[in-house]
Amino acid sequence: MEQVSTFEMLPDEMILHVCQYLRGAEILYSIFNLNSRLNSTITNFCQHVNLQYTTYKQFKLVALEIVPQISGLIRSFVFNARWENFMFNTQSSIFSHLKLSLLFPQLHTLILINFVGAQSNLFLDKITDFFQLVKLDIRNCQFDNSTDSLKKVLAANNNRLKSILFDDDSTEFVLTSTNDEEAVSYPNIEELTMSIKTDKTLGSLFILVPNITRLHVDVEESLSASKKTLENIPILVHLKYFRLRSFDTQWSLDEITRILSKMPFLQRLTLNLSTEDKHFTNGKKFNEVLPSSLIAIHLFIMYYLSTSGSETDTILSTWPSYIRVIRLLHESNRYGVIHTVPCDLSSMFIPAYEASSILTSSIYTRNVECLKICGKQFLLDIHLIVQHFHQIRTLTIGPSYRLRAIQVAPNLDCLKIDLGSLKMVLDDVSTCELLQKRVVQLKITNIQDVDSIPLDIIAQKFNNLRDLSLWVEKPTVFIDSLTLTVLSMWKDKNLRSFYIKGSLTDEAAKNVSEWLMNHSHLDDEDSFLVEYDTKWITVWYQ
Repeated sequence: MEQVSTFEMLPDEMILHVCQYLRGAEILYSIFNLNSRLNSTITNFCQHVNLQYTTYKQFKLVALEIVPQISGLIRSFVFNARWENFMFNTQSSIFSHLKLSLLFPQLHTLILINFVGAQSNLFLDKITDFFQLVKLDIRNCQFDNSTDSLKKVLAANNNRLKSILFDDDSTEFVLTSTNDEEAVSYPNIEELTMSIKTDKTLGSLFILVPNITRLHVDVEESLSASKKTLENIPILVHLKYFRLRSFDTQWSLDEITRILSKMPFLQRLTLNLSTEDKHFTNGKKFNEVLPSSLIAIHLFIMYYLSTSGSETDTILSTWPSYIRVIRLLHESNRYGVIHTVPCDLSSMFIPAYEASSILTSSIYTRNVECLKICGKQFLLDIHLIVQHFHQIRTLTIGPSYRLRAIQVAPNLDCLKIDLGSLKMVLDDVSTCELLQKRVVQLKITNIQDVDSIPLDIIAQKFNNLRDLSLWVEKPTVFIDSLTLTVLSMWKDKNLRSFYIKGSLTDEAAKNVSEWLMNHSHLDDEDSFLVEYDTKWITVWYQ
């Protein structure tokens, strides 16, 4: 009799290979507790738990039944704000009965997603008494942008945190100047990534984190702050790695000099900036302001000079041989990009006019996962740029431009696009075929009129879509009918969740779950969760 093979007979190596094609929560849902040997095989997936991108049915089982069994092993955990009501208000949930620090005694890293406003501060109050929690990773969260709000984050977990990372979609803080006699610091913080409104308050930030070793700052505005802004600020004696990113304003070499003067022991420097200062593009002058301790430098400098000719022609010759740079030049010769080789950036803004200048297989594109193309763009420009970014997973471009570039972005799975651009994409047969295969998360922005969204075509074309987000910009436009239409059109498809920004009528908002069941195919027998908060409706099912 022929022997029948089963999944449990596979060697560990093959089982782990299969797991590479599944999300972490899907692995726990499918394999955990089948037997002790398989539990041992997937131990790593029990230590790093991410319940994102699951169906509601999978989430309920993993969150309420499996997580309590493995909570003592968990080293990193992802917490989405949209789960809070369900996890903390469900009577049978361990989250409603047990303090988080007791539930996760080994937790090292906590990842927060989609927290907004007061909800953010209230959840921070729950982050206390973790003995091993030292890292907070904050994504797409909108805290109050004040200094006091930032201080609350820095002081979380009884001042035990060492690393705090805000992503590009989170709060841009508007810090206030700090007087020396009123200075409050958080010497526990060693690593910080965040955005601030203006460089004028960099001094305030430096005071807050005196023992920082790695500091990544995005600055929205450069106000040409006077020397007095930094002259009385103590130096950052522990800082070894500094990254400054700023795109929409122009920086001078003097401004960079003032900042670097507070970092005498810096070892690694990354600058991704724009400038109109000819001294900034002069390698000899730039090299003179660098700390002597520097061992690695990564530059991506967009420059705009008032004159062309011999002055710009000699830019490359001014750079010392030990700082290898490449210049991408616009045909006018007045603006372009100077970047080092290598140039190690994980996210990048790049002007469309550099399309024809990017070097094939250029080394500075190898680690970029998030790409935004800015400036006036044409179809060919976008195609020429994206073909070099093979690792990008998220692509954002400006309004009303086609996305044939998707053909050369093999790892793309998340597309954020305005409605005008999307309509053009849907008219392009070859692009749509690629979208069907690759995009699982679609985020459509700049929606002014719900009737203008071609939902029927989207539902037909995006066959692998799992998560859909719609931003309706006008507060006077109600989204009741849009919510019901999306639910109806994806009734027999694999969509697991959708999110719509906009206003519900009072009738719908009063009891959104009951309203949804009264006006759709969903009923009490279905497994789904619906919430409406901060002008977002969330529908999560399957």
